[in-house]
Amino acid sequence: MTLHYRFPESTALNRRLPKDALYQRLNPSSALRQLFINQVQEIIWRNKLSADTMNIGTGGDYSELHVFDIELKNGVAELDEQVLRAIDSLIVFPVLHRLTRKVGHNEQVQYHLAHKAPTIESAEKIQVGRYFSSGWLAQPEQQKLHDLPIVLNVTQLYRQLLQPLLPLQFRTDESIDECMNRVEELNKQQRQINKLQNQLLREKQFNRKIELNRELSVLRQRLQMLKITNE
Repeated sequence: MTLHYRFPESTALNRRLPKDALYQRLNPSSALRQLFINQVQEIIWRNKLSADTMNIGTGGDYSELHVFDIELKNGVAELDEQVLRAIDSLIVFPVLHRLTRKVGHNEQVQYHLAHKAPTIESAEKIQVGRYFSSGWLAQPEQQKLHDLPIVLNVTQLYRQLLQPLLPLQFRTDESIDECMNRVEELNKQQRQINKLQNQLLREKQFNRKIELNRELSVLRQRLQMLKITNE
């Protein structure tokens, strides 16, 4: 499944976001401000994906999805997640962040997309969950970009953009929230497995090793069940 998409011209915003304007809205700590100064060259609000800008319906939990392009400063290898969280905290809708950096004469791109809870009018704070990210990839040429998948609404598009970044596949008719719960459980099981494996390496008693191996076997079965696509 590709990560490199060509977004319709009808969705284009192409608005440069000055850092000073963000500071005014964020009221950032001196440490966060310094991250913006040291790591970010430019932020472009590139696209707004919605029923109004695309030929899709209005159903689902999400009515809009936005695309931000963030250029890193020369010599910066990675962007601190605090910068992404700060930007996402200002926007109620999901945001696909496309980071770019130069390595020698080559340009690379990295994708970040957080799980963001659907907008609730009574909510006092935008809920930004776990970020899912790609590795650094070679920046593709324009002619090698793919058209967006055919979807009925923005919620389905959000799901499609998340999928290649996730450690497991969506199940049929599984909601985004349900999938996120499964991802969290997967990570929990993996942490328990890692803990038991470390205990097993240190354990000297034979009987205790047998017991730990049994526990590991159960956890690995649970892990595989979580990865099953359909139930």
